[in-house]
Amino acid sequence: MEEFNINMQQKTVLLDLSDLKNPTCGFGQIALNYAHYFSELNLSDIRFVFLLPKGPKSDLEEKVECHYVSTKDKKSYINVPPVDVWHSVNQNQLYNNAGPQTQVVLTIHDLNFLREKGWLSQIKHKWRMRRQIRQASAITAISGFVADEIKATFPKQTVHKQIQVIYDAVERIDGKPQQKPGFVDSEKPFFFAIGQIRMKKNFHLLLDVMKEFPEYNLYICGDDHFKAGALIRNRIQAEQITNVKLTGKISDEERIWLYAHCQAFLFPSQGEGFGLPAIEAMQFGKAVFVAPFTCLPEVTGGHAFVWSDVKTETMVESIKRNLTAFYKNPERISAMKEYAFSFSYEQHVQKYVELYRNLLNNEK
Repeated sequence: MEEFNINMQQKTVLLDLSDLKNPTCGFGQIALNYAHYFSELNLSDIRFVFLLPKGPKSDLEEKVECHYVSTKDKKSYINVPPVDVWHSVNQNQLYNNAGPQTQVVLTIHDLNFLREKGWLSQIKHKWRMRRQIRQASAITAISGFVADEIKATFPKQTVHKQIQVIYDAVERIDGKPQQKPGFVDSEKPFFFAIGQIRMKKNFHLLLDVMKEFPEYNLYICGDDHFKAGALIRNRIQAEQITNVKLTGKISDEERIWLYAHCQAFLFPSQGEGFGLPAIEAMQFGKAVFVAPFTCLPEVTGGHAFVWSDVKTETMVESIKRNLTAFYKNPERISAMKEYAFSFSYEQHVQKYVELYRNLLNNEK
């Protein structure tokens, strides 16, 4: 590990970036961006420490103090030195060796286990989160919806704790490299949807919607090895729905091309903590249609078309009524882009720096 000149006036803030073990998943992408933005900070009062997955030494050691742990081995955390603030950047990070003088920041992205798990698994998840909430000096949530759900689910644990909403940052991708996917039919305009193909995403509801739009194709992209993927594939074949394609995983360059060239982005999900793809689509000035569930009406900030429900006739009517008119309103498109760009990592990181400083100025 690189030797650093220690400034005794600086306080130490540790960020758990162990999700870098899987950099292509959502939490891995957050860890990757945190590693970049926090390592570039040069603060007189705070020194950052990174927790990284065991493996080859990281180039980040040239900029920050790094320690390596295995998320499958709690003992690997023992040798991490004491710090002033320990930030668990998502609720899946169960381990820390925070001492009595360490302030713990817990970021909660969602309580999807309430909708996805059976009752026995829910009990286990609730027990773990109760413990995490009790230990936390500060709790952040990535949307107001998530904050309200935390309070409703854990009223006793949160009654004396403030939950601060710090929206997820959204990397600006509108200027990044693009690549046209091979599955795209150049002869037809298309709609786009992306995410893990799980039942909570409601992508299966779009099959009946697309029967009313034969002049468009729909590309549903993302990891499709789940049961919902098989359901959609079987229906496409059985009902001969020729204008919907389930593509599987795509590259970043392909994803960006699809955002840039689609006629509309469709997002009927009912299992979002933040709904990042909707904001990404807004960066390209696209018509965005979202479900009225969870955080989506909140996070899209009035710039998306929110279906009143996810019945086929409701979704179809909204798309037909709003799609053409949307692209005739350049002021609305400009305001949408400006809103989407406001979710910058620079602002996001600064809000966490302010939180760390508030904790350090009111130490235990």
